[in-house]
Amino acid sequence: MSDLLVLCAFLAFGLSLIARQQYAAIAGWACIVLNLWSELPAFLSENNFLYPAIALLSLPFLAITALRLLRGDETVLQLSRAAAIATVIWVPFALVPFLRDALIAVVVTGAFALITALGHHPQLPAWDIIAENGFHNKIVPGCTGIMATAMMLGIVFSEKGLTARQSVAGFLLVVPPVFLLNLLRVSLVFIAVSDRWFAGFPDPTGTGNANFFWAHNVIAESLAVLFLFVLAWALVRVIPRLGTFIRALWNVYFGRLRKLAGSQRATL
Repeated sequence: MSDLLVLCAFLAFGLSLIARQQYAAIAGWACIVLNLWSELPAFLSENNFLYPAIALLSLPFLAITALRLLRGDETVLQLSRAAAIATVIWVPFALVPFLRDALIAVVVTGAFALITALGHHPQLPAWDIIAENGFHNKIVPGCTGIMATAMMLGIVFSEKGLTARQSVAGFLLVVPPVFLLNLLRVSLVFIAVSDRWFAGFPDPTGTGNANFFWAHNVIAESLAVLFLFVLAWALVRVIPRLGTFIRALWNVYFGRLRKLAGSQRATL
């Protein structure tokens, strides 16, 4: 089901880029939200709190986005253009086995080398699995950073009228840092879990897997979100119009939610 929704999002957003069709953009956003909800059981089984929270927020987001697209809102049109570009970049790595496996192999090779350089002695029981101290970490597409890379490139190239310098600078600000920091994230989470850094921490999962919960679901996920905010700030320094776009997005979505909250209080 997930692959079908991803493919539908790819086709819908691709059509929206070619034909500038609002209905196609709405269909693309709907596919993304449905795909997120279809993966919710897997996220919950991993005790991941970030993506379930995003899934809950995706429903009012989708409603506001669809309404604004039908009204021809330029800010939401640019956001949809960013999503379309990101989808076109990301989906081939998600659905084409050769590209997916090649990207995973690059991450496995880099993480293995970095873990070794940090004084550890990992093994490779399979081409996509790194192991040490009884911990086996299978590298999947979500471990490659391709989604964050695609998302940030989509934001950069959604801006019309970029100069060649801004395009190159935006690309270089996104791709190498995301790739390198993702390798560091994968490596440090692996070391933290295999060395049981958080063995003495509370285990809210009740599964005896506190190390992975704290290393990956709490610390790594939180730092990844913080890094994306810092990266967005750096991109605004290079492409100032992105700052105007981000402020307009804030006003569209959070302004609308504040109005809804205010109307709810007025009726009580």
